[in-house]
Amino acid sequence: MATYYDIFGQKVQYLSSDPSPVTEGQVWYNSTSNTAKVQGFSSGAWSSGGALPAPIGANSGSGSTTAGFSMGGGTGPVPSYVSATNTYDGTSWTGAPAMVFSSAYAGACGTIPTTLYAGGDGNAPGASNTYNGTSWTSITALGFNGYQIKAAGDSANAFAAQGYYSSSGRTWDGSSWTTNTAVPQHNYDTTAVGTYNDATFLGGNAVSGGAFSNAHLNWNGSSWSSRTAIPLSGSGVGSSNNAPTSSFWAQISAPTTLNWDGSSWTTVGSLSTPRVNGGSGGSSAAEGFLAGGPTVGSTTTEEFASGPVTKTITTS
Repeated sequence: MATYYDIFGQKVQYLSSDPSPVTEGQVWYNSTSNTAKVQGFSSGAWSSGGALPAPIGANSGSGSTTAGFSMGGGTGPVPSYVSATNTYDGTSWTGAPAMVFSSAYAGACGTIPTTLYAGGDGNAPGASNTYNGTSWTSITALGFNGYQIKAAGDSANAFAAQGYYSSSGRTWDGSSWTTNTAVPQHNYDTTAVGTYNDATFLGGNAVSGGAFSNAHLNWNGSSWSSRTAIPLSGSGVGSSNNAPTSSFWAQISAPTTLNWDGSSWTTVGSLSTPRVNGGSGGSSAAEGFLAGGPTVGSTTTEEFASGPVTKTITTS
């Protein structure tokens, strides 16, 4: 078996600061902090993030951990729904321009300056708007109550589906919505990831009967297909909604987090505060956030991260 010396060709380095870049498996001693360290790998873990400025639930999210967006939501029935939005820089939330209407349980997707927010409860009939990084613009409505609908893509091209009151998907081309083929399993309270022509919808509750679902459904721009089922059933809580459908994390049934690598599912972490109906975002399987929820409202933000991680070597 190869030794550390065989791999790196030297003894453990004695350094005044942590090296950069670092190779997985590398070990060094930091003389400034008087600690021995090793570069390892984490399959995924959640940590506490900055608190939202006010409790919120049933909000929608877009963006990534370092450039996140939370929109709409509320703390109860329709009268308490809000139009407020907030942006996240990976440390703290900052108030952003309000949407043109109040809503909760809506579909959102994109990066901050390419965000689309469609449907939701509390607006009629399925009002939608887009954000350019500075202001919101009202766009053509869905034409039906978009309660619990989810979306993938951005303000230029998006796909929305799995709303409670419609089994059909809707494609947004930047100027209008087009009705598409109905989903093979009509669920609500799902989670979505991907783009307008490669969108995946996960889990949820069946509209007929209300049973939890483990569906993994993909829309390729013209038709639906079923992929490997989720290894558990439950409502959608959040996902890395801007990630490619070949590699993403998804929060299907709190607190369990799952990773899809294009062929199989792996359990990669658990929320420290189990909850549903929060706003989420992320650009890949390696990062993302979940803020707000449950329906009664929360200020909690948690950040998901996987990949290389520096660990301090301790004795016990």
